[in-house]
Amino acid sequence: MVAKKTKPKGKKRISAKKLCSSVISRDGVKKDGTLKKGFRYVKGGKVVKAKAKK
Repeated sequence: MVAKKTKPKGKKRISAKKLCSSVISRDGVKKDGTLKKGFRYVKGGKVVKAKAKK
């Protein structure tokens, strides 16, 4: 019996979303895009640390 020839596997491609998410990290945002505790969105989509109400 002769061994079956197999094609070599190519390099696995990384999507742009995966590549960018590992490079760009914003304060207050988790890897899955949700806000961390103590942070909130303000007008314009910025993430800021929430201040305690007095």
